[in-house]
Amino acid sequence: MKRILIFLPVILLLASCASYTVYPVKSRPTIHPKGGMLYALPKTKVCVSVTFNKRNYEAAPYAEFAAEMLGLDKTDVTSPYSIESVSIDGVNEADPNLYYFIYPRRLSVNIDSRHLLRSVGVNHDDYEEFESYTERRGRATSDEEPDVAEYNMYDRADTFYVRGDKVGKPSLVTTKKDSRSLRQRATAAAQRLEDIQTKRQQLLYGDYEGDYSPETLKYLADRLAEQENTILEQFVGRTTSETVRFYVDPKTDRASLDSQTVVLFAFSPKLGLRTGDAIQKGMDTVYCNLHSENTLRNATRFVKQSTKGSRKNDNAGSRRTFKYRQAETVHVSVYWKDYLFETDVRIAQFGPIVDLPKHKFEAIFDRHTGDLIYYKN
Repeated sequence: MKRILIFLPVILLLASCASYTVYPVKSRPTIHPKGGMLYALPKTKVCVSVTFNKRNYEAAPYAEFAAEMLGLDKTDVTSPYSIESVSIDGVNEADPNLYYFIYPRRLSVNIDSRHLLRSVGVNHDDYEEFESYTERRGRATSDEEPDVAEYNMYDRADTFYVRGDKVGKPSLVTTKKDSRSLRQRATAAAQRLEDIQTKRQQLLYGDYEGDYSPETLKYLADRLAEQENTILEQFVGRTTSETVRFYVDPKTDRASLDSQTVVLFAFSPKLGLRTGDAIQKGMDTVYCNLHSENTLRNATRFVKQSTKGSRKNDNAGSRRTFKYRQAETVHVSVYWKDYLFETDVRIAQFGPIVDLPKHKFEAIFDRHTGDLIYYKN
C-alpha cells in the first residue's frame, strides 16, 4: 500500500508534464485520444498566372481602313489576341495524405483556414489574419466589358424628345442621317484624329495659342486625350484583359524529382487560348518545366535514416512531436517559341518532414512556404 502511495504522485507528475499529444490520422492508437484539433503538412502547387489581351472590333467600323489611314500593321486586325504578362508563384494547401490530430492540453496552437500550422506555443496577436485561401484560389479577373455607350459620331441625327415619346422614337428630328460612304467617314475621322494629335503636341511644347493656367492646360490635354481615344477605338477597337491561372501539381516520384515538364495551354494570335482537346494544329504550345537541384538531398536522407519517429507512423516518440516540412527551392520556367520566363519557387513536398523537439517550445511558421522561421525553447 505504501508503494502505491509513493508512485501515485510520480504518475500524476508525469501526466501533468505531458503537455500535448500528436497522432497521425492514419494511425490506430491503443488509447483513444480526447477532443482536439487537426492540422496538415503543406503541399505546394505552382500557379502560373497569364494575362491575355483581346482586341474587340465589333465597335470599330473603320477597322479595315486602319492600316491605310493610320499606318498600322494589317496583322493587328487579323490577330486580335496577345499575351501581356506571365507570373509564377507557389500556392500552399493541405496535403490530404499528411493530416495529424493534436490533443493540445494547455498548449497554444494556431492553425489557419487551410488547416496549416501558423504557430505553436505562442500568441498570434502580432500576425494579421490570413486571407481566405478559398476566395483567392482560381479567381480570374472578370471578362465582362464595361458598359460604355457606343456610337458613331458621323452617323447620327439631332433629335428632340417630348413628354410621352418612347425611347428611340423622338417626335422631332432636326437633321438627316449622314449619307457619306464608310470610306468618307473614315477619312474624316482620320483627319479629325490628326488635328487632335497636333493640338496635343502644341500643348506639350507650349505652342498652343492663348495664355492658360497650368490647371486649364491639364484640363484641355485630358479632354483631347479622351477625344483621341474615342476616335482610335473606331479604327483599332477596344482592348480587354483577362487573367487566367493554371495550377501545376508537381510529381514527387523519383523519376520526376529532378525535372518534369507539363503542357499548360496552346495559344494563337488569331484563335486565342485553347486547352485539352480544343488545341488546333499550328498553335504555339506553352510548357511549364520544374527543375530541382535537390539541395536538401543529404538532409532528407539524414532525417529518414537517423531521426526517431520517422521510421513508423505511430510510436511513443512520434506522438510527442509536431511535424513540419522544410521546402525545397525549385527553378520553374514557362516557355513557348521564342519566349522564356523563369523564377524560383519553394515546393514543400520536395523537402524532408522534420520532427520538432518533444519538450515545450515556441515556433512560428512562414504562412506562404510553411518553413520554420522562428524557434525558442
